[in-house]
Amino acid sequence: MASYLIDTTILIDLLRGHAPALNWINQFTFNQRFISFVTVAELLLGVRNKQEQQLVLRELAGYQVLYLSSAGQQWSIDVFGQLRLSAGIGFLDCLIAACAYEHSLTLATLNVKHFRVISEIKLAKPY
Repeated sequence: MASYLIDTTILIDLLRGHAPALNWINQFTFNQRFISFVTVAELLLGVRNKQEQQLVLRELAGYQVLYLSSAGQQWSIDVFGQLRLSAGIGFLDCLIAACAYEHSLTLATLNVKHFRVISEIKLAKPY
């Protein structure tokens, strides 16, 4: 079975108990579940109290966190420079895309429109 880099949008659905997200993620083992360090930061940024923080941290324990090499960081800056004005892509999206690209993973996201302008990555909208 394939492995995916799972975008923040799907993790938010999981934290909210959204059944399609739960059904989709439950088909994968820990060794097939990857998230970007950016997703970790985005989720922690959204917590409003210690209880929510603990909920997020418990969920994150079920995923392998991926980081970027210097080359991956440069790739994200290059993509951002190429696409910021023409496509309006955000820098955090470029960092997430760079994780998918550098680790040869399909990016599973609900925001396909944010990433479809990056031809070097594979996308999947799982539900």
